[in-house]
Amino acid sequence: MKNNSILEKLRQCFSKVIPATDARSKIAPLEYVINLIFGFVAHTNSFSLESMRRQMISQTQKKTNNSSFWERLSRKRLTNFLRLAIRELLRPFGSSIIGSGNRLEQLGVIKIRVVDSTYFKLWDGAADDYPGTGTNAGIKWHAGFDILTGKLHWFELTQGSTHDRKCFPEIESLRLSLVIVDLGYWDFNW
Repeated sequence: MKNNSILEKLRQCFSKVIPATDARSKIAPLEYVINLIFGFVAHTNSFSLESMRRQMISQTQKKTNNSSFWERLSRKRLTNFLRLAIRELLRPFGSSIIGSGNRLEQLGVIKIRVVDSTYFKLWDGAADDYPGTGTNAGIKWHAGFDILTGKLHWFELTQGSTHDRKCFPEIESLRLSLVIVDLGYWDFNW
């Protein structure tokens, strides 16, 4: 029973964002994506692109040569379909984390932003211009992303030794946003 409801949700999600037909190809986009995913999942130990192609031929009963199979894998169209499907599958989690589906609306939140930084070690000779942590030279990339859209909202590059609290997006740009940060950004005045 549980597996059937999961499969039904997947089917609804995929059919909502991926076209069921395409006159240009033997294997329709929806059929291709579903068989690609299940072909990938079916290979638990090891797999190759060729074994996935054979699996797809076996499942769809439609011949496809190596070049056309690989070409479809490399297209932006497939990436966009998968991105839309993942976004659709994750949509319910955005509201369930906070509570009911209307909770964000009740709080007046229209965006969920995450702000964090990452450190990149540089060649030690750059330590005069880019002091890092300890004796290392480094830079820090501070960035803010909108979780609901996946878009970059803000970023800044600083010396690696810069504390996270000293690099943060303008507070005004975060209005009506739920902002998620780690303790490195904690500041009582904020």
